[in-house]
Amino acid sequence: MKKTAISIVALLCSALACGAQAQINPGTANLRFNEQVSNAPPGTCGCFGLAGVAGDAAWNLFAIGTSHRAGLGVAGDVGVVHTGQVNGADYGLTLTTFTAGPRVRLPGKRVQTFGQALFGVAHGSGSQFPSGNTLVSSANSFALDLGGGVDYSIGNRFSLRAVQLDYLRTNLPNILSGWQNNLRIGVGVTVRFGSLAKR
Repeated sequence: MKKTAISIVALLCSALACGAQAQINPGTANLRFNEQVSNAPPGTCGCFGLAGVAGDAAWNLFAIGTSHRAGLGVAGDVGVVHTGQVNGADYGLTLTTFTAGPRVRLPGKRVQTFGQALFGVAHGSGSQFPSGNTLVSSANSFALDLGGGVDYSIGNRFSLRAVQLDYLRTNLPNILSGWQNNLRIGVGVTVRFGSLAKR
């Protein structure tokens, strides 16, 4: 988990460094705290919660109308959530996701809203996944992240990520459908760079 946190910080620092030089493609970098609710595995009841951190970097590629902060662009997101125990089972779960895809940022000055559709991979570790006739402690899968968020500006360069809500679908191995439905909610801080920080 420590390595993943270091990777997230490195990603955000790289994004800021690149953005400081790039005035043509303005963007944002965000660091946030996430809470996640996931459906429980077979043999347990209900859902279980995880908590962790995530970071994203996004760049506007095409402007929408005359708004200086609205546009169509791309985003990349890295996140990690963890629980020490899955619904009374004798194991936990660390779920790491790496996703990227299109993001649409809607017009607005103080309040900025966005929606996104991200695709990538999920890595589960420190848990139990069926593999043939045995159980393994880690597995990889496809990840689909559909969601959006609201940034509230507190200056030319900084915003509060008031809320980000994502539906995350993964297909880590289990003995039923092989799919997991996850709901994530996050809050954090967003930094704007390029021309987005000037207006």
